Parts: sequence; C-alpha cells; structure tokens
Amino acid sequence: MDWNHVEAGWRQARGKVKQKWVRLTEEDLKTIAGRRERLESKIHERYGFATDHVRKEIEDWVRCQLSASGRRLGRKTKLSLPRMKQRRRGGADGSVTAILVRSTEFS
Repeated sequence: MDWNHVEAGWRQARGKVKQKWVRLTEEDLKTIAGRRERLESKIHERYGFATDHVRKEIEDWVRCQLSASGRRLGRKTKLSLPRMKQRRRGGADGSVTAILVRSTEFS
C-alpha cells in the first residue's frame, strides 16, 4: 500500500474520504491533514471499529483509489518509446550499410 499518493493529493482525497466515512466532520478532515494515523484515530473514534478493522478498511480503500486512478502498486510505469528496426542497404560497390528506421508497427 502506498499512503504517500493519498497524502500528496490530500485536497482531492478529502472528498473521497468524506464519501467513504460520512461520519467524519470537516473539522476532522482538517485535523487529519493527510496523516494516516490521524485518519485511523478519527475513524475509530467516530465508528467504534477495532483498530485492526480500521487499518484493513483504510488499506482496502487506498488500494481501490490507486487502482481506480490507473496506478499500480509496486510497479514502475513503462514509457512507450518508438520501436526501431534495422535495415540493411547494399551499396553500388557491394558494401552493406545498416540503418535504424523508426517503426510504426508494434509487435
């Protein structure tokens, strides 16, 4: 789980946190300020859930948020680079020259 994404985007996450845990007040959200421990404490306080249950619920929520946003946990994003092909050209004198050509095909 990666809480750093939630903490970094706390302004956007606040609304989603409020949707998930409707008993949290605006004052609670200000107090939480992106801190996971504070969120756990406030959920425990407002709902009376066991600490382990609160942690699991938050983990599940974060996992769901990250997958919904297209991010994958524990994996680096691959950048797509243009593929290059090597072509050989024969010269008039019989020599062979290799040329790299950008390919539009994706195999």
